[in-house]
Amino acid sequence: MSTSSKPASGKRAYLRRAERQQNLLETAAHIVETQGWTALSMSALAEQAGTSRQLVYQHFSSLEVLLAKTAEHIFEEVRAATHDSVAAHPNNLTQAIAAAEAISLDLPQGRGDALWQLINGTAADSAELDAIRRGLRDVILELWLPTIQREFDMDETRARVVGWSLIMGFWGMRQLIRDGVVERDEAMAAFNQLIARMNT
Repeated sequence: MSTSSKPASGKRAYLRRAERQQNLLETAAHIVETQGWTALSMSALAEQAGTSRQLVYQHFSSLEVLLAKTAEHIFEEVRAATHDSVAAHPNNLTQAIAAAEAISLDLPQGRGDALWQLINGTAADSAELDAIRRGLRDVILELWLPTIQREFDMDETRARVVGWSLIMGFWGMRQLIRDGVVERDEAMAAFNQLIARMNT
């Protein structure tokens, strides 16, 4: 008689390590997106995921590692899509920005808010999150620097200043849309007009 590989009734199906970690990161992201960065802890993750703290520590050796991995998990989709937008328009900043705009504007509100808190440094008063903020800033700038340098004929230092100013302006525009101060189409038109003026 053959034995079944199905788990006994009431037991959880076996998950490979990578799948289990992905599930934990999705739970961690949900905590951050609904309750803010300060709500994420090893205990909170274990409770929300319905597992033990010991298992959480098997995947994330410390809170610092958990925060960093969660930030990376939340940001990855935006990073990849932005990379594709810039790569599709390497010689035209206006077109690259237009292609990238919807990526952040179409994020679920909680995810967008979580990223904004990281980017602008209001996620929490912690050295770990501040280091993550600086890392995210560098990743974002690296996506845009070559196009900005070509477009404005700038050295890298000036291009970083202009690039980060534009990025912060974009996320500020997103906040105005989020708060109902301005309609999305109107805000995007104004931001694109700013880019066009800089380009002349």
